[in-house]
Amino acid sequence: MPFRPFFLLAALDALPAVGLWVPVLLGWDVSGVIPDVPGWHARALLFGTVPVMMAGFLRTALPRWTGRPLAGARVWPLLVPLWLAGRALSPWIAVAHAPFLALLAVLAAVQVVAARDRRNAVVAVLAGALAGTALCNAVPAALAVLLGLVMVLGGRIAPSLTATHLGLPGKAMLFAGRPLFERAAALAAACALAGWLTAPASGATITASLLAALMQTARLLQWRGWRTLDRPSVFAVHAAYACVPLGFAALAVSPGAAVHLWTVGALGLMGFAVMSSMIRKHAGNAFARSAAVTACYALTGLAVALRAGAEMVGEGRAVWLLAAVCAWTGAVVLFLAIFGRILAGAPPGKEKKPIG
Repeated sequence: MPFRPFFLLAALDALPAVGLWVPVLLGWDVSGVIPDVPGWHARALLFGTVPVMMAGFLRTALPRWTGRPLAGARVWPLLVPLWLAGRALSPWIAVAHAPFLALLAVLAAVQVVAARDRRNAVVAVLAGALAGTALCNAVPAALAVLLGLVMVLGGRIAPSLTATHLGLPGKAMLFAGRPLFERAAALAAACALAGWLTAPASGATITASLLAALMQTARLLQWRGWRTLDRPSVFAVHAAYACVPLGFAALAVSPGAAVHLWTVGALGLMGFAVMSSMIRKHAGNAFARSAAVTACYALTGLAVALRAGAEMVGEGRAVWLLAAVCAWTGAVVLFLAIFGRILAGAPPGKEKKPIG
């Protein structure tokens, strides 16, 4: 299970990255520990928590996608101490994680170039762009890049998992691929994100965002997510991807809600869904039913709704935020309770009992 150290770090880091909001919401002064909690919180998630989870996913998926053994296998373990060093330098958290992100981008590029795999070149390019945003301490740009990765990777994971669950030989049996539509949807999303970064309140940006929302919704619907309602582990991936078009649509009403639909939903829920799916697949229980795992997804979904809703309420916002933090923390604790032992290095038991 080559993703073990990365997923474990991601889950452990997800607790303080969000949990430090609790003392702030309770009115405690934590400026002596972290002067700018909101700024640190955003940078911790976008440059630390999500990328280390992404590293574990790519470390495992790239050899299968490219059809070649892992390139730079001896270098990949260096990512763990690099990430830990970046996290230790918390006052400069974005720039401190740039070496980790740069090495991850290089390793992905080497794998893609060695395989002459143009299809996955976009993954390496986006990983490199994320390293650039860390070096420039550009938080909104980092979110835009990570959304690009969600749209690329989610567009492979969601239909593939759905086809496997339905017993189809491949995702081609689930829907007909339309390359022109895929390029148009990607272009619309890129234009909307570029507008959000440069002129978020302009009419052109709002129009582009609504178009992107429509096209990403159409893209999601062709994967037939409603056919996976009986498999929460697959449906959670579709639900997480749904936060991408919801975020684009929300830009016209509440930019703050849009940001948290993307961060907590498209990144957070997708992260839990992908990590749990990959762990269970390698343990031989890919689609096993588990009330605990389903509860983890449900708590994350609740955190999405509460955090986005907090941006649209007047009085009582702090209560909504505190509830969102509690829901998120509950999801992380459940995830660690279910998978922590395996991620820490314990081999899966020989018994047939499903994980979780």
